Formats: sequence, C-alpha cells, structure tokens
Amino acid sequence: MKGINQVIAKSLPIIFISLFMISCASIPQLKVRYQLPPQSDRLKGKKVVLVVKDDRPRAVIVGNGAKEDFENFPGTISLSIARQNEPGLFIGLYDPPALVEEGVKRKLENDGMELISRQTLGEPELLILLNEFFLDLVDRTWMVKMCYEAKLLREGKVLATRTVSGQAERFKLIGRDEADRAVGEIFTDMINRLDVLGLFQSAGL
Repeated sequence: MKGINQVIAKSLPIIFISLFMISCASIPQLKVRYQLPPQSDRLKGKKVVLVVKDDRPRAVIVGNGAKEDFENFPGTISLSIARQNEPGLFIGLYDPPALVEEGVKRKLENDGMELISRQTLGEPELLILLNEFFLDLVDRTWMVKMCYEAKLLREGKVLATRTVSGQAERFKLIGRDEADRAVGEIFTDMINRLDVLGLFQSAGL
C-alpha cells in the first residue's frame, strides 16, 4: 500500500501539469504584432501626459460571428512590438484600452517624445478616447474595426482634436491566424496615424 501511495504522490504533479496545459490550450488568444515606424526625433524636446480612456458603447471585442472560433476568449490581447521587419518581441497581455496605451506610448517614445506620469502646471495632456475595437467573422471574412479620438489639452482646456478610424479585412483560411494578422494590421495603421506633432501645431505649442 505504501508503494502505491508513493506512486500516486509522484504522479499527481504530472497529472496537474497536464490538466493545466490542456486547459490553457483550450483558451484562444488574439495576437497583435505592432510594427513601429522608423525611429525619428520629430517630437524631441516635447513632453506630454498620456491618458487613455475606454469610451466604447460596449466593452465587447469579439462579435457573434467570431464567437465559435474564440470560445472562452478571456478578453485580453497578446501584444508584440517589432522594429523594421523583426518578428516582434512579446510584451504582455492587455485589454483594449491598455493595449492602445502601450502602443501609443511606444510610438511617441519612438518619435523622441518624453512621457511624464503626472500633470503639472502648464504641461499638455494627450487624451485618447477609445471608441471602437471590434473583431467579427462575416461570410468567412475576418473584419476588424477600430476608432479613437485624440485630444490635446492644457489645464483642462481642449486645444486640438483628431478622430482616427479604420477597418481591415482578411479571408479566413484555417484557424485564427488571419484574424491575428487583420487586427495587427489595423492596430499598426491606427497607432502610426496618430499625428501628435499636428496636434501640437494646431494648438500653437
């Protein structure tokens, strides 16, 4: 009996690890690869407080058509950052507002801007309102939509604003790879289209 108990005791960790791996394998992931633009110093010398808020009517990422492929989707998105034609370095898992914040942060720092954590007297604030971040599958076509509003403020006053929106489509082949590509493409395009220098110029800063 003692020998049987020892065998069981030794086997339990293996069983638990196997069950954990099976459960993880059943959880679908949405993977985003953000392609940074070429590095520049166009925003060098400028400072800003970055604030991102979720302004979506519904905090839903996956539509009804995509639910079967994304069953048990946890609502977090895997983000990788790439320079030039690199495959990308995994950064972490984010919900949509945090994903946008991380992408914008990387883009601004890539352009030489200094991000400050607290609002101080006279320092501008870049407010990003995420209006839409939605993936669906329609007639075997992955469709992703994204929209946000960028506002430049100083001491609570809106000085300049821009709205950026876009949509990407990819035909579904096998699995969710094309969904990842579609979301990565629109995310890269939307973040890189953020013209912070234009906001500063419009505001006279």
